[in-house]
Amino acid sequence: QLSKPRWGISQPSWNSEPEETIPSKNDRLCDKDEFALGKRCPTKCPFAAEMANKFCHFRCVQASECGLLGTVKNNTIPSEEMHACRSCNVEACKACKSGPPGTDSKELERCLECFPGYSLTEEGECEMNGLWVFACITCVIAIIAVILVAWYLRVVTRPCVNQAGIDYACEARCRAMVLRSDGQAYPLATNLLTTNVAGAGTMCFFRFQCALLVWAATLLGTWLLLVMMTSADLLVLGNRPAKTPMALCAVVGWGRQRQLELLWVKVAWLAFAYIFSFVCAIVYAVQQTKLVHDIDADNTTMSDFVAVIDGLPRMKGNEQVESLIKEKVAQATGQEVVGVSVAWDYETKVHDIGEAAESDLCPDTDLDAGHPAAPQRSFDTPITNKILSAWHVHLHDDHEGHGHDHGHAHSSGNIKEMLETMETSSVAFVVFKLEAGRDKAIEAVADRGVEINGTVCKLEAGTAEPREILWENLAVTPADRKMKVVKGAFLVLGACV
Repeated sequence: QLSKPRWGISQPSWNSEPEETIPSKNDRLCDKDEFALGKRCPTKCPFAAEMANKFCHFRCVQASECGLLGTVKNNTIPSEEMHACRSCNVEACKACKSGPPGTDSKELERCLECFPGYSLTEEGECEMNGLWVFACITCVIAIIAVILVAWYLRVVTRPCVNQAGIDYACEARCRAMVLRSDGQAYPLATNLLTTNVAGAGTMCFFRFQCALLVWAATLLGTWLLLVMMTSADLLVLGNRPAKTPMALCAVVGWGRQRQLELLWVKVAWLAFAYIFSFVCAIVYAVQQTKLVHDIDADNTTMSDFVAVIDGLPRMKGNEQVESLIKEKVAQATGQEVVGVSVAWDYETKVHDIGEAAESDLCPDTDLDAGHPAAPQRSFDTPITNKILSAWHVHLHDDHEGHGHDHGHAHSSGNIKEMLETMETSSVAFVVFKLEAGRDKAIEAVADRGVEINGTVCKLEAGTAEPREILWENLAVTPADRKMKVVKGAFLVLGACV
């Protein structure tokens, strides 16, 4: 039975999936050409030869007939592995020459020109040049690996010279852990979808992960159910392997026919996927919004009393910035202001500010007391310092002139000078006495704003908790963000090019 495809060439109507490992028992295939067979050629003429003037038509021939009987002239080599007639194929060969039909010698397959980096041998094969380059690269990689292993073993076997610092770091890590109200850690089986461990953001994040998994599993399960109800061919369409040209034509022909027959299954699944995704997205958005509002209503936190004032002019640290903003906001809103926290532009001084704040919070902590002298410099010291610097960890040996004197770099005079020359960002946080007072203040200046040093600033409700704010990043303005986005886009584009 034949059907007429769109390109005008007759092909068989496939009743089963092609199987190129089973030979055909029809010896009449040796006398004529056919559209790609679903099986191997019969043992009488075991080699499939592609016809020269008919697309995807093949003829089963004997080994001595490859390249004859109207088949492709260059395909003169019978391949026992492929059960097909193939052309010359020498590894790394740029121009290859096949022997005449029926040839059974070394002249059957010979290279005339090799690709760059290869040289032509007397036997007509291509031999790679420059093996010494790969040997040198291997030696360099081996040396680097030995150095890294030696460095790791050196670091592991070093004596502990700063136990006080390690103990303090472990204490700081414990203080940074999310713990229950009784000071104990949450059990591993805690359901983060329903348990408020670290705020609404954490719950929303894990609910998003769960929703994504449920959505993907539902679509996959629906597809597998449709496959079970219709045909397992849907699982192999488009990825059926083919080792020979005839097998490829057979697979393409079979796949096209099965694709048209099963097209309604794909359309039905796509319709379900679209409707299911749309409905689930609406339900998910409603649930997430409800969760945030419920948590905010059940818990009174700092953000309930805070308003964010944006658009501040640049002011120096030697000015009474907090007092000025507090006074102006109170006058403009008529509500009592408890305090103001200004976001300073200290992105380039994060390390210095952090060390000064740490020493101010823990003035009695002496991390250098009582430890033995630092180990002498060795071959691994530059590697260790380089790795630690990448993580912004700076360690200095006593003999380098730093040691215990590093604390004097942040003396009171230096810190005061640094703070007085520091400028404000455009953002500050205003804390009101009452939540209702915060809401009334925002409503009072919604149209006119708050004027500070001749600049009109906008007052909005705060939504973030103090511990959630990256203060050093508040100095990044919308214009800076746009510039970073443009720069990143050009970097990605350049990497792709």
